[in-house]
Parts: sequence; structure tokens; C-alpha cells
Amino acid sequence: MIQCILVMLGGGIGAVIRGFVTNVFNQKFNTSLPIPTLLVNVVGSFCIGLLMGMCLNINWINPFIIVGILGGLTTFSTLSSELVKLLTTPKQINLFILYSILQYGVSFVACLLGYYLF
Repeated sequence: MIQCILVMLGGGIGAVIRGFVTNVFNQKFNTSLPIPTLLVNVVGSFCIGLLMGMCLNINWINPFIIVGILGGLTTFSTLSSELVKLLTTPKQINLFILYSILQYGVSFVACLLGYYLF
């Protein structure tokens, strides 16, 4: 039961951070590419890899920080909807390809880098 509460609290915190980053970025910059989602996915992936690499044996780290905060921060559903929008918008296929490569490639490398730091 405690772990469920930790995931719920952490997920709420991560989602609020993601919303804040998205709102601030979109107010300051005008771009066709959804950069805020890329940013939170790369940073979140790096942090997840870092914590995995540290092999911390603290019971609350995984449910609260990794699954909760970082899971709420990074989001596959937002990424998927953004990719569909790019793919179904005329003349956006190049952005679709670029964004797919950036999201999957850079997020994976960030997670791997974080993991191998420890």
C-alpha cells in the first residue's frame, strides 16, 4: 500500500514538472517540433539510467522517484500523439523522422550514459 502511495505522489510531481516545462518553453519559443517533450524524455531517461547504475538499495527510490516522479515526467503517450500529429500533417514527414530519431535515440543514449556513470 505504501508503494502505491509513493508512486501516486511521485507521478503527480513528475506530471506537474512536465506541464510546467512545457508551458514555460512554449511561452518563450515558437517551434513546430515538440521540444519540451524531447527535453523531459531525455533528462528523465538520463536520471533513470543514473539511478539504475547507482544500484541503490533504498526501498522508496524505485516507486517514488523512478516509477513515480521520472515516470510522470517522461511520457510515452504524449510522444505517441505528437508523432501521429507530425505524421498526419502534410509536409511534416521530415520532422516526423527527425523527432522519432531524436526521441528514441537520444533518450536511449541518455539512459545508457546515466547507467554507466556508476
